Order: sequence, then structure tokens, then C-alpha cells
Amino acid sequence: MMTLLKYDFRRNWNTLLAGLVILIIAQVAFSVFMSEIAGIVLGIMGYVGVGVAIYVKMIKTYTSNIRSYNRRLLPVTGLSHVLSPLIFGAICGLGLVIIFTIHAYIYISMKLRMNMITHIDLSGLHVSDYLRLLLFSAWVIVFMTVIIFLSISIAGSFRWRTGPWIGIVAFLVLVNVIGWLENMMMTGRFSPVEMFRYTENNTGISITGNGVLWSDGMWGSTIFEVIVAVILVWATIYLNNKKVEV
Repeated sequence: MMTLLKYDFRRNWNTLLAGLVILIIAQVAFSVFMSEIAGIVLGIMGYVGVGVAIYVKMIKTYTSNIRSYNRRLLPVTGLSHVLSPLIFGAICGLGLVIIFTIHAYIYISMKLRMNMITHIDLSGLHVSDYLRLLLFSAWVIVFMTVIIFLSISIAGSFRWRTGPWIGIVAFLVLVNVIGWLENMMMTGRFSPVEMFRYTENNTGISITGNGVLWSDGMWGSTIFEVIVAVILVWATIYLNNKKVEV
């Protein structure tokens, strides 16, 4: 797997370095030439845009790995073709988070004249809350990526004209079926309509969700998703080894 991961970084290194330089130049320009509010908004949008670009690059890397004949000649296991893009995206994403944290620290310290911990306390959230949110976001991204990888492998098992459409349908089916099963098993609600509670008051209709919330300690939901992710990875490896056309 390390061999495949090394090739992935070598192939994408120039793109990653160019994106980093553009991000730094853009953030400096936003802070110098824009107003404070506009600079903050555009700066956050810049980080989000780079994050999306990294995610798309990870998906493209996976697609290239399973469809390239030369990559099939590498002495790596089928699991490596799934884990290598995930690790590649995780390292790039972690680097982006570190850059954002350093940027936020410099901004808070130099422009707001505040300590980072003091600023966090004033926000009403603790460091553990930010870490919990970061872990939750990371798991959602990983779980969704595994579904996308399987959908790409399903699409690759058919001829190229019909494959992409079959992959899109497979993704929609997987997301809805997994979500329905999770809510049914964790909350006991069979119908999707039961996932919401409708109440009417003077101000209008209020809709409250009854679904599973990971942040509320629903660890059973997390265990279910881990088991499903393992099954999806196994199915992805099987398709890559037996069905996907190169």
C-alpha cells in the first residue's frame, strides 16, 4: 500500500503544491485588500474550495487506480486500492486543517489581540466540542467516500456508456437504503415519514427530526456504520478484482 500511496503523492504533488501557494496568496490578499468581514467570508470560502478540490482529487485518484492497467501490475492487494486514496485524502485534509488552525491563531492573536483559548471560551464551545465536531465530520466524509468508491466500482463493472449512470443510481440507492436501515434499527421507525414530528403552533408548522444523532451518544449508530463500511469495502475489493474493466 505504501508503494501505491507514494505513487499517488508523486503524481499529484505539483497540483497540491500549486494549490497551497494559491491558497496562501489568496488569504494574504483577502486580509490586506478586503474589509474585515469580506476577508473572513472569502477566506473561509477559499478553505472550503480547497477542501472540495482535495476531495475531488482523491476520488479521481481512486478511479485512476482501479481503471489503469499499469497500476494493476503493482504488487499490492485489493485493499490497498481502497485505503491508499483514503489515506492520501486524509493526509491532505489534515494538512489543510493545520494550515487553517495556524491562520486562525495568527488572526486571533495579531488582529483581535486575544489568546486562542480565550477566544474559544468566548465562543461558548470547549476544545473537546471542536474535536468532537472534527471527528464527526471526518467519519461522515470517510463513510460517504466508501459509498462513492463502491458506486465507482459498480460503474466500472459495466461498459463506459452505461456505467456512469448505473454508478449514480447505485450511489442514490445505497445512501437511501443505508439511511433507512440505520434509522429503522436504531430508532425503531419503519416509515421515513416517522423520522420527523410535525407540530402546529401560532407561528406555523414546526418540524423536529427524530433520526439518529451521533453527537447525542448514539454509539450504536456508529457501530452500525462501521459494520456497513466494512461490508462496502469488501464488496468494492471484490468488484475491483473480478468485475471492473481496465
